[in-house]
Amino acid sequence: MTITYKDDIATFDELVEIAEELLKQKVPPLKRPTVIRNQALSRKLSLRDKDVFLILNKARNNVKKAEEGEVPDVEFDIKEEKWLWNNLIAEGTLNLVVSMPKVGKSSLISAFLGALTRGSTDFLGQELLGGVRSIYICGTDQPLGDWVQILEPVGLAKKSSKGKGVILFPLKKLWHKGKPIYLTEEYIEKLAQLAEEDKNSIFVFDAFASLISGTGLDENHAECVQPIRMLFEALVPTGATIILLHHEGSTNSYKRASEASRGSNALPAEASQIIQLNWLTADNKNDNRISLTTQGRNSRPVDMVIEQVDRAMWVHHGNTQEIEDELKVEKILNGLTERQQDVYEIIKEHPIDFITPTQLAEKVKLAEKEKTNLDLCRRTLDQLVKKKLIEKGKTPTNQAIENRYSKLH
Repeated sequence: MTITYKDDIATFDELVEIAEELLKQKVPPLKRPTVIRNQALSRKLSLRDKDVFLILNKARNNVKKAEEGEVPDVEFDIKEEKWLWNNLIAEGTLNLVVSMPKVGKSSLISAFLGALTRGSTDFLGQELLGGVRSIYICGTDQPLGDWVQILEPVGLAKKSSKGKGVILFPLKKLWHKGKPIYLTEEYIEKLAQLAEEDKNSIFVFDAFASLISGTGLDENHAECVQPIRMLFEALVPTGATIILLHHEGSTNSYKRASEASRGSNALPAEASQIIQLNWLTADNKNDNRISLTTQGRNSRPVDMVIEQVDRAMWVHHGNTQEIEDELKVEKILNGLTERQQDVYEIIKEHPIDFITPTQLAEKVKLAEKEKTNLDLCRRTLDQLVKKKLIEKGKTPTNQAIENRYSKLH
């Protein structure tokens, strides 16, 4: 009997129905692919990892459409959100970190893990919670040498007396470009076993495109998230926290965090918490400050400006609005005439909060040893008011009192 493409289509539909039943019966996620693969072989159809993921993805979408919502007067569990890094890294769920390449995703997360391991109470102004726990880094995107340079400054690696690299507790496993790991069925099962034996661990995945390259899936298609769903279902019941690093798309950079990731927008939808990193001033190659923003389902958004001052060493500069305001003032100051700059400096150094044109004229006279035009002082002060560098106080009605010019605070 010849098997036709129609037979294959019918077999595919049967396998989707089997996958739906596995989902409804809550068969453990790591057993589902094996069942589907065996069922396919019994029907003389060979499946690759990609095919299995596609079948599970189709089945999950079908089941979602068929599910009923909550009904009145029936209790349901409400999971309280907990944090490892307050309002940044949520505990026991999937956290997505996105940025353009080379902005500092791996370095920032390593620095956070180092601070958590040292027992620090906060990192970059945000509280650290949860304490020391086992760490597993699936860092297929970088070679081992790069990882050592990132992990050594934060106390998770060192060089031995022989000049060799050594990873340090609580980092228990490091996969890298030379010894890679991929989000295939086999590797996810291995990670699930580690998570089960070592509950409440932290798993870092760097980066998404590299990790799914062994599955045959395309990051531009919605089915690419199937390994992440499988990983989530396998790890999260053990209390594991997942931190997944992903590159921004060049056309999506500076969009909201949920829209910035490269490829399919299905990936951000899977995450409970998203951290986005962008250069603060993309057009200034000498400015290494980074804008960090977050977007989460239940968390308070975080907006901060940080900078990597050395490998995996970070400092906090304030929030984006404060820094942008400073940059605007700096730009205005750079455009002042020499006279305007001199007057502005006099106002800044004035011992009281305000100055009058007469007081300014006297200060200029002392500095230049010659009489200063009072009207010129008034005009210069008003110019600085228009540039929003100082403010002008109102003169009381019908009183010959000079205007007062104050520094902006």
